[in-house]
Amino acid sequence: MQNILLLALLLYSVKVRAQESRPDSVRPRRAQFIPLPVVYYTPETHLGCGLLGVYLFRTDSAARTSNVDLALIHTLNGQTVIEPTYTIFTHHEHYLIRGMMLYTQFPEFYYGLGNETADSQKELISYKSFRAYNRFLRQVKTGLFIGLQQQYVKTFDVNRSSETPFPMNTLIGGLGSVVNGMGVAAVLDTRDNIYSPVRGWYADVSSMLYGRVLGSQFAFTNYTIDVRRYKLLSPTTVLAVQGFANLNVGEVPFKLAATLGGPFVLRGYYNGRYRDNHALVFQAEVRQQLIGRLGGVVFASAGNVANVLSEFSPTEWKVAGGGGLRFLISRKEHLNLRFDVAVGQQTHGIYVNISEAF
Repeated sequence: MQNILLLALLLYSVKVRAQESRPDSVRPRRAQFIPLPVVYYTPETHLGCGLLGVYLFRTDSAARTSNVDLALIHTLNGQTVIEPTYTIFTHHEHYLIRGMMLYTQFPEFYYGLGNETADSQKELISYKSFRAYNRFLRQVKTGLFIGLQQQYVKTFDVNRSSETPFPMNTLIGGLGSVVNGMGVAAVLDTRDNIYSPVRGWYADVSSMLYGRVLGSQFAFTNYTIDVRRYKLLSPTTVLAVQGFANLNVGEVPFKLAATLGGPFVLRGYYNGRYRDNHALVFQAEVRQQLIGRLGGVVFASAGNVANVLSEFSPTEWKVAGGGGLRFLISRKEHLNLRFDVAVGQQTHGIYVNISEAF
């Protein structure tokens, strides 16, 4: 859960002075701290509440906005989430440093693997999980960053609502797992704003090797490709498109398998409703400024999962679409509160979040 779905009960900001600028830099903008007491609802969690703190700052005027966030969330489903995250552009964007830590106590429905699972197959699985993810990238030319990444994931205290055995090889790591991986990543980022861009490209290509020599119980390799394009159609209209691939080769634990659904990928489907080794998703969204701080969007998406790449079929894609509203909570950083309603095939979802889906 890279971000938490939110409906703010109270929105206010406290501006503080940024750190003193270095002698060789232009004085950066003032920093901004936004505390958000929240209550929210999603298909995966139902009603929840908590606290989010967002700290926005710039290391100098030549760098885009960095952020450090902390989310503390608890839901009526007995789910607990503690998630500090950070994205930092250093002086003149010489480096891009990104990471997060995540603790979850999170019951969720598991439907099995594949794109043809039935709703009747679902069962409740509860578990605790700790995740640590970090990236350290260096700018090699304007907008292009290359570097290393690391991820550690421990899933433990796993309990099932059913005692019926799963078919063999359908729930790797079903009784818990520990994996640790190292990899490389390249990011091309020419967006004018990282929260609500109106023009530019974002392309993230990475690989992560999880091996027993690194302390993993399972050995597999993950490849991720995320390409986005933002184009200004008129002074108040933006077209955003995304192609996303999550590919895994080897023994993939169920918590790291590729999934569809949730607030960011194929909205309208339960997060993890479809799960397998590979996932492909395509999304498009038109964003329209309406009046003042208020905006609106319409979106459509299609996605699918498969055990091997050759199993992807053009006739079995899951589709979804919907619309939503945006409220600009920070004019300076173009940071939106979003409210989306999405409908899929015999399913739907309501989502509230900080920043755009992609």
